[in-house]
Amino acid sequence: MQEFHSREQFEEINRFLLSLLEESYIRPETKPLNRTLDKKEIHDIFFREQPPKTGKPLQAVLQDFKDRIYKYSVRTWHPLFLNQMFSGVPYPAVVGDLLASMMNTTLATWEAAPVATMIERNLARWMADTVGMAPGSSGIFVNGGSLSNLLALTVARNQKLGPGISQNGLKSHKQGVVFCSEAAHYSLLNAVNLLGIGIDNIVTVKTNSRGEMLVDDFAAKLKSLDASRRCFAAVATIGITVTGGIDPVSDILELCRERDIHLHVDAAFGGSMALSSRGKPYFSDIDQADSVTWDAHKWLYVPLTCSALLVPDTAVLKDSFSSNAHYLFHPQEENAPEATDDLGRYTIYCGKRFDSLKLWILWHTMGTDALQKWVDNRLDLTDEFFKLLDDHPD
Repeated sequence: MQEFHSREQFEEINRFLLSLLEESYIRPETKPLNRTLDKKEIHDIFFREQPPKTGKPLQAVLQDFKDRIYKYSVRTWHPLFLNQMFSGVPYPAVVGDLLASMMNTTLATWEAAPVATMIERNLARWMADTVGMAPGSSGIFVNGGSLSNLLALTVARNQKLGPGISQNGLKSHKQGVVFCSEAAHYSLLNAVNLLGIGIDNIVTVKTNSRGEMLVDDFAAKLKSLDASRRCFAAVATIGITVTGGIDPVSDILELCRERDIHLHVDAAFGGSMALSSRGKPYFSDIDQADSVTWDAHKWLYVPLTCSALLVPDTAVLKDSFSSNAHYLFHPQEENAPEATDDLGRYTIYCGKRFDSLKLWILWHTMGTDALQKWVDNRLDLTDEFFKLLDDHPD
């Protein structure tokens, strides 16, 4: 491991990093969004058959980063970057990401990360409260909304499709079926593939012009299922990828309760709207949902990735994912708060990064009022953009 041999060397690296951050954050519009190179050019600049046999000073490596990697990368923090559902991030969140890396702890066990565990569980509680889930709801942080959706459907499969599935598998149970809209996120296809349900057993429900689920079609397709198939989960989306549309959660919930179906709300994109009084009505009845996905790396501009899977009772996560790794996990002390339990019992992770820290630092730096203003501002921009499009003759 290359170490610093002098304070001067340490300060030189810090000055370099500071200059790079200044270049990124001070008047980023003065720099190009990206430097256009074709795939072959990028390949020829960066592809190497072998790793370096000998090292060189960190200063030289960082300069190489600036001259090549930084130079030819898309500047997602540029004001004209409009490509994906993420963008440049506020400086406090970057600091949080750096500090999480510096701490380099795993949140699998309380023993290794007692404070980080409490920060994560507390933040999940704030997020659950914000979207309007039932009091006491909380959750866990995961690497992206796709993984959150996978874990939510795992819980649904284990709880609704039949007893003993996590132990004995699917062979002795009815064929499981998942319902979602035609416009739902593609991660659901990967989830049923990984869960052994099969992509052919996703039933897609028709949508309106905004991509929002048509409840009458949902009801009709539920009724048409034959006795050998069991719908164990339905996914409603708040913030459809292409249109930003919102499924009618309350109506979907009513059908789910009639048939004991796990309702998962994929609010990865739209969850942050709950911070705004204008967005709050879209979360009506979400207090009765069985699980919710919310990505802080979208509207809250936290560095990728920072996603939460929220549930009314975290015991369902422990039931699905707790293992018998006695060498790692230790019994809870009597009367210890549930939030102090080993988080490795509640996820599929062993190495689990302290991703909640970047959101914790941002939330404490900005405050809820400022986060709400961000969301209101984005809704204002959306209204303005819609009007411009609506008024345009083409």
